[in-house]
Amino acid sequence: MKKILSIILVLVMVLGLAACASSNSASETPVGLQAGFGRTDISPLTPIGMGGYGDKDTRLSGAILDNIYATCVAIRNADTTFLVLTVDVIAASDVNANALRSAIESETGVPADNIYVGATHTHSAPDWNGGTSSGCISAAKAALEDLAPATMETATAELENMNFVRHYLMNDGTYYGSNFGSDASGFKAHALEVDKQLILVNLNREEKKDILMVNWQAHPAAAARQIDYTGVSADFVGYVRKKVEVEANVLVAYYTGTAGNVNPRSLIESENTNNNTNFQTYGATLGEKIIEVMANLTPVEGTEMATTHSRFPVEVDHSWDHMAVQASEAVGAWKNQNLEEGHKVARSYGLSSAYHASSILNRSALKGQQYRELYAFRIGPVGFVSNTYETFCDHGEYVKEHSPFDLTFIITGCNGYIANEASYDYRSYESDTCSYVKGTGEKLAEEMARMLNTLK
Repeated sequence: MKKILSIILVLVMVLGLAACASSNSASETPVGLQAGFGRTDISPLTPIGMGGYGDKDTRLSGAILDNIYATCVAIRNADTTFLVLTVDVIAASDVNANALRSAIESETGVPADNIYVGATHTHSAPDWNGGTSSGCISAAKAALEDLAPATMETATAELENMNFVRHYLMNDGTYYGSNFGSDASGFKAHALEVDKQLILVNLNREEKKDILMVNWQAHPAAAARQIDYTGVSADFVGYVRKKVEVEANVLVAYYTGTAGNVNPRSLIESENTNNNTNFQTYGATLGEKIIEVMANLTPVEGTEMATTHSRFPVEVDHSWDHMAVQASEAVGAWKNQNLEEGHKVARSYGLSSAYHASSILNRSALKGQQYRELYAFRIGPVGFVSNTYETFCDHGEYVKEHSPFDLTFIITGCNGYIANEASYDYRSYESDTCSYVKGTGEKLAEEMARMLNTLK
């Protein structure tokens, strides 16, 4: 009898261990793709210093024209989690982005190298501040709490007559680089073909709203002209989100692409029309285009994830000696007389403004080497590149052409121009206010393409 009881006891123990093993195996089975969304309102509650116009910025924020946000998309596959942030501010510098990554890692456990930060580049928002950082952390936490099973879909289209390169070929064969419009005397054509590619990545969730990641190239600026440049606004990006979220019933995260030399094309018949509504019209029209392209969303196969990080060396040397005297004269006229006189002197030397002249002087003594942070990552068949520069469209097109992925999503932090080589030759506002030696932008593009190719 004792022998029988012993055998039964052994059998029970064996079955119990097998059940535990089966349970452990089930709990350790990697789940499929998950996606979550978080958004935090970072609109200033009290007047705060504005960003976006360099020396002009003695402004304090005024009325809230439309709210500004920190947005985060969380994407998880098995034991890997990515956080992809986009913030309604003028720029996300390496200093701010790195501090944010460390803070989010500390709060959530997501590795800093798996956290990517971009800015929508609205000129109608405060500079990065403590409220921006705390808003981003809150958005990241909310996105992680919102994780739900998802599948991934993509779509792309070339949008015509929506944006243009703001550098111009003149009738005499020279080029003209500035922020001025195409009504400049002697205008013949735009200097470069623009990147017209819209990319959509949709994270389809059965039990929650889908998350639509949008990548587009255009430089916000119109909203900033309102209320003496003090009105707070997400610019056209806010109206894109409103349009698509209401009519397509999805959550939208907008990521600014290579828009350093690309402006949105006015969709108002007269270019002289009050710009107070221009950004709203543009945003709503771009939203309509996005909804049309969503009809072509196609499921992708495979959602494996990987990332790589590079500390890219850049040489700082902005010795515009040939313009230093003229720039100094314009700044002197500004300080000794008034701003308009400073503008007048600056423009007489081919500069766009007294601010342009001041930027030349501020950078003329800069020298040395710096390191800038670059990130590349993949989610299945889509490649992503994240950097903190205000990258030119031709650099973006180079990256896409040399990427091993069918779709390449470029996220920029818009912190300082990286001008192309050509603009140094014919001179432009961007090259004059870029701190880096000629050719830096091309090297940057090569490095981003190289990084993507390591992930295939």
